[in-house]
Parts: sequence; C-alpha cells; structure tokens
Amino acid sequence: MLAAAARLFTERGFESATIAGIAEAADVSPETIYATFRNKRSLLAELVGSAVRGGDDAPVLEQAGPRAVAAATDQREQLRLFAADIALRLERVGPLLEVLTTAARSDPELAELRAKIHGARHSNLGSFVDALRANGPLRLERDAALDDVWALASPELHQLLTGTRGWTRERYCAWLADSLGALLLES
Repeated sequence: MLAAAARLFTERGFESATIAGIAEAADVSPETIYATFRNKRSLLAELVGSAVRGGDDAPVLEQAGPRAVAAATDQREQLRLFAADIALRLERVGPLLEVLTTAARSDPELAELRAKIHGARHSNLGSFVDALRANGPLRLERDAALDDVWALASPELHQLLTGTRGWTRERYCAWLADSLGALLLES
C-alpha cells in the first residue's frame, strides 16, 4: 500500500491521488486503506515518516548513520558521514515533502504536519551540530551553524542539485561535506 501511495502521490499530487486509486494500485480494497491509515492525510504522514526512517523503525538519531556521525572523533569524517546519510534520506523523502508542501498550501492539517516534520528535522540537525561541536570549535555560534546546515541539507536544495542539475549522489555528498566544512570548521 505504501509503495502504491508514494507512487501515486508523487505522480499525481495529493489531491488527485484518491484512496480508490491507491487501493486499486495496491490491489487492496479502499476499506483496507481506511482501516489501516484512517484517511489520506494519515497515509501521507506515514509515508513521509517511513521514507525518513528508511525501513528502520528506530528514531532517526538512534539509527546507524546518525550514531556513526556522533561516534566519529574527526569533524571532517563526521561531515562525510552526515552527507552520505542525509543524501539517502533526502532521496527517499524529498519527492513526498514536495507533495506535502504543495498540499499544505490549502490544507491546514497538512500545514501542521509539515511544520511538525520541519520541527523534527531541525531538532535532528541540531544534534548533528552538537556532535560536531563536541569534537572541536566551530566558526559560528550553534544557532547560526544550525541554520547553515538546515539550508544546505534541505530537501529543496538537494532536489535542485540532483534533480534539476543532474548531480550524482557522490557529487552531492562531496559538495555538502566540503561546503559545510568551509562554513563551519575553523581549520
């Protein structure tokens, strides 16, 4: 059901992807979707959460990628590990966040969901900045560093570089790690 819903949401948008269409694509009844997710908004919320977690039920900061970043003792290695992890997450969740952003313009419940997702993203990125600071000083105060990470590791910028400009994952990861290093690290 989730794969069918993700495909239809990204192909058609939130409004045009109907529960009936999703059910047909998933080869289940609409009642099964309603019983599992209650409504289309909850289905989209589950899709976004699942995409962020990447099939791991653990909270993001307890997953292998963020744990490796926190455990690394070299700031440049932390940046490299962070870029590799965030690139995979953005590849999975970016198209769904685009659907959510468009739908949130006319749906207050989806606007609230979008705000919650960005709040969680901000908090998780704050943990990354704190892990960097634990291994050495940064050029910027914490909040300014967090704003830079927030902007450079955004789904929108990822989409521009990989989708619109055609960058490979490897090029994006190298650029992100290098750019964050130039902005944040003292040496």
